[in-house]
Amino acid sequence: MEKVTIRDIARLAGVSKSTVSLVINNSARVDSATRRRVLAVIREHNYVPSATASALAKGRLPFIGMIVPGLTWRMVAPINFGVASVIERTPYEIILYTSTNDRDYGPVIERMLASGLSAGVVVISQDQAMKPLLDLHEHGVPVVLVNTLGSDFDLPSVEADNYEGAHGAVRHLLDLGHRRIASLAGPATYPCCQDRQRGYEDALSEAGVPLDPTLTPRSEFEPPKARELMRDLLGHPDRPTAVFAHNDVTAYAAMEAAADRGLRVPEDLSVVGFDDIPSSAHVKPALTTVSQPFEEMGAQAARMLLATISPGAEGQAAARVHLPTTLIVRDSTGPAPA
Repeated sequence: MEKVTIRDIARLAGVSKSTVSLVINNSARVDSATRRRVLAVIREHNYVPSATASALAKGRLPFIGMIVPGLTWRMVAPINFGVASVIERTPYEIILYTSTNDRDYGPVIERMLASGLSAGVVVISQDQAMKPLLDLHEHGVPVVLVNTLGSDFDLPSVEADNYEGAHGAVRHLLDLGHRRIASLAGPATYPCCQDRQRGYEDALSEAGVPLDPTLTPRSEFEPPKARELMRDLLGHPDRPTAVFAHNDVTAYAAMEAAADRGLRVPEDLSVVGFDDIPSSAHVKPALTTVSQPFEEMGAQAARMLLATISPGAEGQAAARVHLPTTLIVRDSTGPAPA
């Protein structure tokens, strides 16, 4: 069966192609009787109008593309909400592409270019080579990055202030009297982890606490590995009394390691995480953590993208934006044990 075209709909409804186009685009220039007749023919023949044609008839591309690493990532939902809260107030719609970090997302970029539907793209928390995104940008499709984990890049971006967040977390532990503070660090190649580790080290240095390399193992954001590393550290005679974990899930692993050693949180070990994912308020004890403003990060990225696509729109097309974090103090931190 051949695909039904707009020409076929016009012929069957007894109207011109331009009238069908006006009906599809919900124009007030078509009388109600004609509109009903055209829509009846469209339904009868299951005609699906071309999104590109409809958009071009309105003088614009219809979609804002979003590339996310996977819908199961805990921070994706609030970032998506932030993007949508801005985009839904515009004529654009969102088209979502998923690409996990363990799979080459080059084909995703190729599909975006081939479809020609996206006026711009927001890319969330990717850990892949930037070249495909730079190619997309050079083909005239503006790109804004959110919380991107990869190496240095030359694209507009929005991220949390990882350095200040880490610095404030460790300062909190120091104020509670802790001096043996471990750092469960994430991958050394991630700029966010570099900033968090630098914040940890600077806070210790400012307090006159010597940096002990044995207290800074790299968990690589892998909970089983983090749990084993913390078990080893907590088995030493001069064990840490506190730990700063570079994300919340490795903080959970640190609390499990403390339980494995028969230690209590926070009486024997204080634990601070980073991210403030929703479950952190509900673990026992509730996790003290650095909250990233995920919704605002998404909203800011959307405003930056719109400013690039349509100069004069809400927001500014800034090169790189760092949003402040907030330390959320809960039950997992307390005074250093005697």
